[in-house]
Amino acid sequence: MSDKPAERIGNKIPIRTDRNGRAWIKASAVTHLLRAIASGCRDFADNPDYDLRSAAAAIDIEADAIECRAIMQTR
Repeated sequence: MSDKPAERIGNKIPIRTDRNGRAWIKASAVTHLLRAIASGCRDFADNPDYDLRSAAAAIDIEADAIECRAIMQTR
């Protein structure tokens, strides 16, 4: 196991800007994100030290990362 923290999936998702300056992500990126969330939930389910609150906190962190990048993309 590495001492280096894992890269956040929210930082890997490509964010695009449309003609009106709105940020969006491709459906394939959404699918990748949802599969990463499902994988994380399975990992939490197998570890008695984690619960649904831990999973929710991890999802919030990913959402924050995506939101920050979308804001930066549209400025």
